[in-house]
Amino acid sequence: MKTFLRKFIVIFQLLAIGCVTGWTQTNVTRIYTDHNGFFTSSTASPQIADVATHHLLAFESGGVTWSTGVNDATLTANAVTFTPQVFQAMPATVNGSNSSALIGIGRQFGGFSGGNGCAPPVVPAGGNNVSAYLTDGINGLDLSTAIFNIGGNIQYTVAGIDASSIGDGVPDIIITQAGDVNGSLLDQFRFLDPSNNLVGNQVAVNFNGVSTVAQPTWKFYNMPGLACGGSTASTRNLRLLAFDFADLGITAGNYATVTKFQHQLTPNTDVAFVAYNMQSIEILPIVLLDFNVEVKNSTVQLSWQTASEINNDFFTIEKSKDAVNWEEVLRKSGAGNSQEILHYEDEDKFPISGTSYYRLKQTDFDGESTYSHIVPINYSNNYFSIYPNPADGYVTIQLEDIPNNVVVQIKDVLGKTLLEQKANSTNTLINVSLLPKGIYYVELVNESYKYAKKLVVQ
Repeated sequence: MKTFLRKFIVIFQLLAIGCVTGWTQTNVTRIYTDHNGFFTSSTASPQIADVATHHLLAFESGGVTWSTGVNDATLTANAVTFTPQVFQAMPATVNGSNSSALIGIGRQFGGFSGGNGCAPPVVPAGGNNVSAYLTDGINGLDLSTAIFNIGGNIQYTVAGIDASSIGDGVPDIIITQAGDVNGSLLDQFRFLDPSNNLVGNQVAVNFNGVSTVAQPTWKFYNMPGLACGGSTASTRNLRLLAFDFADLGITAGNYATVTKFQHQLTPNTDVAFVAYNMQSIEILPIVLLDFNVEVKNSTVQLSWQTASEINNDFFTIEKSKDAVNWEEVLRKSGAGNSQEILHYEDEDKFPISGTSYYRLKQTDFDGESTYSHIVPINYSNNYFSIYPNPADGYVTIQLEDIPNNVVVQIKDVLGKTLLEQKANSTNTLINVSLLPKGIYYVELVNESYKYAKKLVVQ
């Protein structure tokens, strides 16, 4: 998903009251959600929402209503005037979460018969995976799931900020609170560079004093174990604040150094998600831990790890002779949505001789793509040669020497062995005249190694 955030919305759900220290905030005075099809509530008259699901469709700040792209048609059908935007939950890496954290889901999800909400029984879909509740729902913008009392810190990967969005009057960050907050504890927000140095200002937030915009209902589950009844099923106050990048000290002079956004949590912090507008920041929908390229015998070994994936359809490995013109090597399916560390590996059986370059391309289900950094390698394979190539009759496999027990195999593109012959001399002749026209692979194999090259039969 190649994403350019017009505005970067951070939506955190806690349960309480609030005020912000150290910057100027703009209160969100109204929200629109899909509770019961269409729901709206304002700070002037906060409405109770006994929710099952509860996606953020739009929010109002500074007298302007901004849509999130979840369902603009519903807004139009209900005569809401809005400025269209598209927001997506940001992939999150959660570090050091609180042992007393609770999972919160909408009280009516799966039904509710009173008391603590445990009948009928419902198992939270994300299990004990904390990060899963920060990215679920349409565009990841489900307000009816959250982690309460989370603690630790949450880090989000930012690939770049659009300078035109700094100080332009359009909200860049929105914080949502829906939980009990200790007024003496401050949540910290900051941008970081690749070395984790502060970029701009670190902002401390205390949520006492921010007006309630709605009162959704919740039921709670302990972690781990998913035992229902971790807290009384009832309403909580939902509050939102809006900020500009400039409020966090981001300027035309420092925005290019930003690579991360970090939320330092308290034991009372309750988070639903962090969402971003897809026109003002380019981000990776995956948290890529590493991408490794290594020459091994006659192949190039490829491996990578992700810490999280959002809407991830597949990966493509690409290579190039000049780091300008790229060709596809292989594709590998992604996990869709995941908050676990996943390991991927494969190989390029036919590397480019000399210096070449590799990169990892990630493609979303909506067709948008992003790229990893470029990795150079140097590969040399002079062990054997094939001539003529292309061929239409016989080919000669020429070896530098004759090692023990070497077998020449000719395989199709699916890896099926079609011809096999022992190499008895430095020049082994093989008849390929009966093979259909096409691309094949010649492999030299013994008990300790395998070398391969491409052959074209015409």
